[in-house]
Amino acid sequence: MRLSRFVVAAVAAASMFVAAGAAHARDIRVALDQAFPIRLSEPAEGVAIGNPQIAGVSVQNDRFLFVTGRSYGSTNLVVVGENGRVLYSGRIVVTPDETDVVMVTRGNDTARLECTPLCRPRPDIGDGESSQQVQQQIAGRGGVR
Repeated sequence: MRLSRFVVAAVAAASMFVAAGAAHARDIRVALDQAFPIRLSEPAEGVAIGNPQIAGVSVQNDRFLFVTGRSYGSTNLVVVGENGRVLYSGRIVVTPDETDVVMVTRGNDTARLECTPLCRPRPDIGDGESSQQVQQQIAGRGGVR
């Protein structure tokens, strides 16, 4: 009898831990200008991002969303389900994608080149004046001003 009470108490404690674990998930690392998919086990009724300038959220349906890195830094994401139950609560960390990138520093000016396979300018947040012209060309090409 004593053992079965212990087992029931242990199972109850474990189920509370699992429920709490779903609400407090691991950090999500997403590269700048990249998207990270999130699948939910239950339908979401609400989504909130702490700082939408750092990361954006695109809801595809009530169980699938994307987090996109907009600027370096960290923020948080909260997804709630039925009756305001927290389905996900975690930190979003936006990092640079340095795959195939070469950094060139001349004095105080830094430029990045993406070499895939030819090296071309790849402006980044915080780069010096030499990348401003490239950033303006990219923005103009995409119709963003």
